[in-house]
Amino acid sequence: MKKFYFLLILVALYTSCSKDESPADPNPDSSLVACFELSKEILMVGENLQINDCSVGASSYSYNLGNGETRTEKNPTVVYGKAGDYTIALTVSNTAMETKTFSQQVLVNDAVVEDFFIFPEVANGFNGIPLETGINPENGSIYYIKLLEDLEGTGGEKFYYTELDEDYMQSSNYIADKPYNSNSAFINFYPSGKMNFVFSRTLDGLYGTQEVNYNNSWSFLNGINSSTKLSYGYLEDGANYLYFGTEENGGIYQTAIETRNSTGDAFAVALNSFGDSDSMIGDMIKSGGGYIAFGAVFSKNDTNPKITDYKPLLVFFDSALNVTSHVIYEDSVLDTKISSANDLNGSYHLEELSNGNIAMYANGELILADASGTKVLSSYFEGTKNNQAMISLGDSFILSSDKNLRKFDNNGNQIKEFYYPGKYLPEILKVNGDLFFVAGYETEGEVKLLYGQTDTNLNPINLND
Repeated sequence: MKKFYFLLILVALYTSCSKDESPADPNPDSSLVACFELSKEILMVGENLQINDCSVGASSYSYNLGNGETRTEKNPTVVYGKAGDYTIALTVSNTAMETKTFSQQVLVNDAVVEDFFIFPEVANGFNGIPLETGINPENGSIYYIKLLEDLEGTGGEKFYYTELDEDYMQSSNYIADKPYNSNSAFINFYPSGKMNFVFSRTLDGLYGTQEVNYNNSWSFLNGINSSTKLSYGYLEDGANYLYFGTEENGGIYQTAIETRNSTGDAFAVALNSFGDSDSMIGDMIKSGGGYIAFGAVFSKNDTNPKITDYKPLLVFFDSALNVTSHVIYEDSVLDTKISSANDLNGSYHLEELSNGNIAMYANGELILADASGTKVLSSYFEGTKNNQAMISLGDSFILSSDKNLRKFDNNGNQIKEFYYPGKYLPEILKVNGDLFFVAGYETEGEVKLLYGQTDTNLNPINLND
């Protein structure tokens, strides 16, 4: 009977410290034991989970959290950004290079989104779609440009500029009516105080730009429209500004870089064609002594489909805006998905990472290339709207896709994911070391707005605290 009780005690001790210890232990006399305890086994999205080690004889720790994230701390605190069942596995080793593994499951339930986000009022019967987000250089306030669409009455579709104070209270100013399809916007704050608002616009196969200018007292200055060029953004270049996009020339749309002075007057434009195709630049950055631009080549047609043969384009320029090399990515999945001018009327993002790799993101497709433009990998996020964001953190980067923020290392490996209800998210801002965004989400057939914040590891931060 004593032997029977002794055996029961041994079994109980083994079970309490290891649910998954391998029965085929090559060294059964080893004192190494893998073990951890969880502060809770059922929790909410965004809630802290404390993992406390109870291993014996371990000198190193490696936790696999089951969501693509790994940790090497002895007692990590972790946060899950998406609901689901996750298996947390701990592998420990000792100085003799022995290893043991132990695992437990945790259930993560959907959190109430109101716990994390702020939902500014958008009246019933209206869509509120964010087109751009940034920091006002004059006063340091977060701003965003939104498109307000009246779905039921005669209010039409209008653009508004909104600033947020430190308590996220908003003040808005009307900018302009929307005369054409538009899903892209930006603003340039000139040194004179002039605010230059620029909206892409498309009809059935037609490109164009609408510009509206105000002074810093919100007095209207003037408006300028063009049916032959489209500007996607700008880049500061000393005392000048480089507006990049596309411009029609001889029946072909060419990549266009327009140089403007400090008052906004254009005095030069650099046009380039790539093969027999139309082409455009959606984003542009400085690199070394020159520039890198990201866009696309395509064929514009008079009949449906209006856009065919779409392929992403990467262009390298010297300091005088001469093309030094370019790459056309022939195997893009977007070749069969881009069919209208409206598909090009969205957000394009280009980032240079700390290891020299180049990340490009538009229309739901991520392309990672080396410093010469040779593709390393690509990913496509099905169902993603063409109004999405990407931000570089140096040795990693984050992008938005359909209802997810995703973090990657600079080799393109996804290391974290955070679920949120948004569908439209044009920019992610870094504010006081954290990430802030204004997104649009769909509810009952309408698009409403939310403000969200996470740390740089995509752990949500409660804006309602």
